[in-house]
Amino acid sequence: MKVKITSVLALAFIASFALMSHHNGVAEEQNKDRTGAPGSVQPCTHCHSPAGVSSTLSTISVYDNNGIAVTEYMPGTDYSVEFVVTDDNAAAYGFQATAIFADGTNAGSFSNPGTNVQLEDVNGRHIVEQSDPLVSGVFTTTWSAPEAGGGEVAFYMAGLAVNLAYGNNGDSHHETAMSLTEGINEGVFELDQIQQPIATREGVNWQAHANGSLNFYSLDGKLNSSKLCLAGSSVFVPTSNELSGLQIVQFSPANTVDYTSKTWKVVIPK
Repeated sequence: MKVKITSVLALAFIASFALMSHHNGVAEEQNKDRTGAPGSVQPCTHCHSPAGVSSTLSTISVYDNNGIAVTEYMPGTDYSVEFVVTDDNAAAYGFQATAIFADGTNAGSFSNPGTNVQLEDVNGRHIVEQSDPLVSGVFTTTWSAPEAGGGEVAFYMAGLAVNLAYGNNGDSHHETAMSLTEGINEGVFELDQIQQPIATREGVNWQAHANGSLNFYSLDGKLNSSKLCLAGSSVFVPTSNELSGLQIVQFSPANTVDYTSKTWKVVIPK
């Protein structure tokens, strides 16, 4: 599912000027989405106008827990997001942003707003914006990626560089957008990619997909055998007096973050 960063961003050209007329953020004070994302509102009639040639620049950066900027997200993972506005002449900065799927619905969720940042909702769309102008122009929040299957996510942002005169002139803006593709957790295997244990008269053969242990239980819950496994190795557990007939076989992964337990029923011929 491809997110298109469309020409709707052009609507932010004037719309974002309205942000600093409401220094607490237009989502809070006007209940308006002026991020430039598809579905955001038309420009306000009262706009901020730059005094001259604008040097305002807005950027969006998403970082993993190691502080490395990412271009794809892992489903269900938390990331740090920086919305940055710069300008050669501004006294302070403001912004408004969102993160959505291709169909316009919310992608993931925002939390832990940083200095002068607030979380808002406009007609069901999650919004992150300034709660007050910020001199540094660096606005931060946590973004929790959506669950698997959502596809590409687009972040939209309208940034403002202001002179704090709270009038209609002397301020400038820049709108931007960026997208993250959905990553695939290589540690997560589809069920049909995990080989089922094969039982013969000699014992049970299995191909391990991860480090862990392969455990055999009788129906009363008694542990009959346990075998340590290494990822990619062939595992063989020989038949014994205890290990015959109907057995419950359970693989318990060593890494429970990326892998889950898997259980089968097998019949070992006598």
